[in-house]
Amino acid sequence: MIDLPIKDKRGNSYLSYSAISLFLSDKQAFYRSYILKEPFTNKYIEFGSKVGKALETLDFTGFESSEIETLKKVTRLDIFERRTILRYEDFYVIGFVDTCKNDLSEIIDYKTGGKDKEFQYQNSDYTQLHYYALSIRQETGITPKYASVEFIRRFGNMYKNIPLSVANEPPIVIEVDISEIRLKKVYWETIKIAKDIEKYYLYMKNNGRR
Repeated sequence: MIDLPIKDKRGNSYLSYSAISLFLSDKQAFYRSYILKEPFTNKYIEFGSKVGKALETLDFTGFESSEIETLKKVTRLDIFERRTILRYEDFYVIGFVDTCKNDLSEIIDYKTGGKDKEFQYQNSDYTQLHYYALSIRQETGITPKYASVEFIRRFGNMYKNIPLSVANEPPIVIEVDISEIRLKKVYWETIKIAKDIEKYYLYMKNNGRR
């Protein structure tokens, strides 16, 4: 049984896209968040959650009229926050699809960000929607046909005390490759990543280093 720092109530190891992404990009931050269990949030994370909630509920309280105009242009499908679990032999990957069709043929992930941040979702290391597609297929036998990120431009700077707001420009639709070749690659790469996380976790736990 693989030993990961994140476990459910039954003691089963699991991961999320956020945990995987953080491990690959910043191991010290991963250590603080997932091994030391230090709580972390900031105004950017809170703003993204606020936008996501508004898109799900159509409650735009707290947004200006120009922001609401932009948010109403974002694609809303049939289901919101659909839970997904991609099961491996020794662990699983959990996630929540921002919105998808009833027949699961299309899945969308909402993202907010500043200038040029949309380009990161065109890179091969962005695998969130691949986990969703793999999970849906494993659960239902249906492979989504279309996956995309809808990127909502954000203005403001928390470090300069400039309030965060939704930009008055249309959302950017970024199509994500969920072809069979790509899904298989992500599936098998995740096993290696999980083993790397286990190795790192056990080393850091035993050595007690930051």
